[in-house]
Amino acid sequence: MRTSEGEGDPTGSQKITRMGAFLLSGTVVFIYLRYKNYISMKLQERDWLMGGHKIGTQLFYSDVEPELVPMEPGTRVLPAAYFYEKGTRCELLKRHEPGEYRFMPNGGFEVWVEDGGRRYFELDQVIVHPAVIKHQKTLDKMMRKAEKEQAKRDRQYTKAARAATESTGKRGRRPMDPAVKAQREADKATRAEKSGGKRGRPKSTVSTPKTPKTPTGGKRGRRPLDQATVEARAREAAARAKRSGGKRGRPKRG
Repeated sequence: MRTSEGEGDPTGSQKITRMGAFLLSGTVVFIYLRYKNYISMKLQERDWLMGGHKIGTQLFYSDVEPELVPMEPGTRVLPAAYFYEKGTRCELLKRHEPGEYRFMPNGGFEVWVEDGGRRYFELDQVIVHPAVIKHQKTLDKMMRKAEKEQAKRDRQYTKAARAATESTGKRGRRPMDPAVKAQREADKATRAEKSGGKRGRPKSTVSTPKTPKTPTGGKRGRRPLDQATVEARAREAAARAKRSGGKRGRPKRG
């Protein structure tokens, strides 16, 4: 650096300024890194009040990381109400600061939702979608409890399988103990000797003779009616036809 007196080393005040700027920059970076490590976004629930009366509950975010705060219109965002809806797409239309929009005195976001058009949310109810910036910590939180448990079981199984492969160098089922294998072979030979080498249920040796059916010489099916019954049924049919005038079914009223 050149001084007003010509070429040479910087003055003492300039050194102090440089050092102070460096220390100040280092302090800011250090504080930011510590803040970034300890902060963790949370999804919480609070009462939804209208006119002093509780009409339900609503979700909101707390301890949001700076990189998850939406600012630019057109950014894909994730409202708290859609935190577990992976397929729903939302985009930021406009951000309203407190006092800027009369219908939202505390500020808020104007968001386009593909399943319902335009919606409004408060400032603590919208974050940048974690898939946009690959925020894996938030993506893990978006998984439901059952999915988390299944993912945990899959990780445990993969870890155990990897450990078994590394310890034995072989994959698949472990070899059977020689004593157990010999006992199974002996049991198998004993069963084969009893059955004569045949599989399945053995054939019964007890023979029960069956009594053959004796033909009766008659006809199969329903027996024919005698002549008296046939004549009686014919008389009944003729009487019904006479009463109904030859018509079948229930007679018409009136």
